[in-house]
Amino acid sequence: MDNNEFDGLLRAHFATVEPECRWCFAIDMERVTGETIAQYDSQDGMLLRLSCPRCGGEWSEYIRVFTGEYLRDRIYSLHLELEGRNVDQ
Repeated sequence: MDNNEFDGLLRAHFATVEPECRWCFAIDMERVTGETIAQYDSQDGMLLRLSCPRCGGEWSEYIRVFTGEYLRDRIYSLHLELEGRNVDQ
């Protein structure tokens, strides 16, 4: 594998939507989609606990997410005068 192939494979691994096993990739350069063991949701993020069907390894992925409603609540808590206005802009 030359450097261009390696760079392409590495970029594809990091860009994938479905989390891939970091252990299989680091050891064998194998791209294996993880299976979700547990999901923990909070107001501003989600933590996934994943397992690899190939090697049995486990890892976590943190994903930043929040709803527009949550963001509006933060804005209104700091600026009461904006409540009722269109703050989406």
